[in-house]
Amino acid sequence: MSMMLKIGLVAVAAVFIALPLRKDKGEFTLLIGLVASILIFLYALDKLQMIADFLSGLMDRLPIENSYLAALFKMLGIIYIADFTSNICREAGFGSIGNQIEIFAKLSIVALSIPVLVYLVDVVEGFL
Repeated sequence: MSMMLKIGLVAVAAVFIALPLRKDKGEFTLLIGLVASILIFLYALDKLQMIADFLSGLMDRLPIENSYLAALFKMLGIIYIADFTSNICREAGFGSIGNQIEIFAKLSIVALSIPVLVYLVDVVEGFL
């Protein structure tokens, strides 16, 4: 069974379990959503490892410092964690907290990208 099919089945099963509980036991729907999200995250870690291996092999071939690869992985982690937590906050009824998480994530990514942008400017200046 393909990975996407497994993830889809986990998501659909969580929705079908949570729907009948929404009226009477609303607190359980959040818990079910959280458990399903964690399971999907664990499946996503496998794909993330494959991407990490590819990028690591690519970095070995290119004359670029490993710190830039580390920054890229940090950015990917920030994106995934921010999206995950902000959606959970919204689902729990705390949309403003979810928005603040997203703003903080965007600012963190900009801060992490500054050294990469400086390197890019240096490369462009070297060509000119």
